[in-house]
Amino acid sequence: MDTILYNEVSYQLEHLLLEIQSGRLGLPDIQRPFVWKNSKVRDLFDSMLRGYPIGYLLLWESSGNGTSKQIGEDAHSHSSPSHLIIDGQQRLTSLYAVIKGVSVIDKNFKQRRMKIAFHPLERRFEVSTAPIERSPEWISDISDVFKNITRAWGYKNNFIERLEDARVRNGKELSDEERELISSNIQSLLNLKDYKIPALSINASSDEDAVADIFVRVNSGGTNLTETDFILTLLSVVDDSLRNKIEEFCIDAIKPSSSGTSYNQLFAPQPQHIIRIAMAFGFKRARLRYAYMLLRGKDFETEEFSEDLQKDNFRILSTVLDKVLNLNNWHEFINCVLSAGYISNELILAENNLVYTYMMFLIGKYYYGITNKHVLRKCISRWYYMVAVSAYYSTSTETKVQADLNDLKAIEGEEGFLKFIDDRIESVFTNDYFSITLPNHMETSSPNSPAWKAYCAAHVLLDVKALFSNVLVKNLFGPGSSGSRSAVEKHHLFPKAYLSKIGFNTDRERNQIANFEYIEWSDNMEISDD
Repeated sequence: MDTILYNEVSYQLEHLLLEIQSGRLGLPDIQRPFVWKNSKVRDLFDSMLRGYPIGYLLLWESSGNGTSKQIGEDAHSHSSPSHLIIDGQQRLTSLYAVIKGVSVIDKNFKQRRMKIAFHPLERRFEVSTAPIERSPEWISDISDVFKNITRAWGYKNNFIERLEDARVRNGKELSDEERELISSNIQSLLNLKDYKIPALSINASSDEDAVADIFVRVNSGGTNLTETDFILTLLSVVDDSLRNKIEEFCIDAIKPSSSGTSYNQLFAPQPQHIIRIAMAFGFKRARLRYAYMLLRGKDFETEEFSEDLQKDNFRILSTVLDKVLNLNNWHEFINCVLSAGYISNELILAENNLVYTYMMFLIGKYYYGITNKHVLRKCISRWYYMVAVSAYYSTSTETKVQADLNDLKAIEGEEGFLKFIDDRIESVFTNDYFSITLPNHMETSSPNSPAWKAYCAAHVLLDVKALFSNVLVKNLFGPGSSGSRSAVEKHHLFPKAYLSKIGFNTDRERNQIANFEYIEWSDNMEISDD
């Protein structure tokens, strides 16, 4: 048997929460933002109260060479955590946030407060609601109980007195048995602080491959760690300021703002998107596995890791992120996509198309010196239209991007880059593409067909009016154009009822995208099946 890479330990819940609050136990968002529904958090507490197991935690000993972003207090007594949480983040985040009464960041980067209520007579939990908060039968927020843990006796008595007053007003009284049951069940709730949670602590000497493999083998949720997860964790430990920049950029992208932020109408980038753009643009690495090794300081010739090389690569990454997160670059890129006719997020099918087109934008601007924004915009707009309609990045994405990056190494100067773009587009948009491939792609009823979205984008570029209307299609996609229903809808050119009569018997045949045109919703209602 090989050397054992882990130790088995057990933690009391109270000790875990103290470790998080002190900073010794790091919650660096290794998997993703908090995504559990409140009902799942409720069920977690119910399982613990019943004495059921809630699974293992998987921890990774930290080398202690940096700081870590955590969900606990802003200031920690420990500058670097002794362990990082690899599996169990959602559980510990739930327990910490509910018991301490703090908010979490959800997948949309919004603050969310989870309130779990407890019914002391019925010994059950529920997600807190307005009726529960008004009911004297409930403890509407169990964090109140844990805040009064040193005054538990007084808290129980106060709750019983309030409930008794409410009962008396309704002509009822609490029995001695009910008083005793309430006191006992509140104590059971408080005793959750002693609940023991088993954990596997992986040795600090284990590499990321071993950690990922262990995670997959013991994780019951079926979620795999990705290279992006490791890169984001590495940023948390080595240089948290870089991760903060990325996250702030992503948060601002979904907050409506007049100017001065990354907000836009097309794309809400996630941290993994920014990582991919930065590594492809700055390090010419589409495969994040190799990008992660670079950031760990690996020398691919000697196969050894160097702290000096890691510092150098982090300096490069910092410089690269300055360009990737530059608001002028970002909004000029968004304008390129708008100029391709894709003026609404309803027309955006694949995020990778945006991610790697932004990569091309940055490469064209900085590596090939295209400073004329009109030239660069036309070039990148054409590139985006090609990748969107052809689903260029839909399969073997990293392989295709790496091939483009490798081919660009032999390209010199602005003219060389522009020719590279033209050649790539022509290699996709051949005569056979328009006579065979594209018509075949139109034999679909899917509203998410790249061909249909490209057709809509063409309507925008050509200032086409909606069917039977004087209003331009592009105006119906604009912000604020829709009310309770979308301002623009698809209308059957050959009505479904007519097609049924002449032998088209399936919706797939009747709803093919070539049988649709855009129309204002009011006209669509009036026309009906005519």
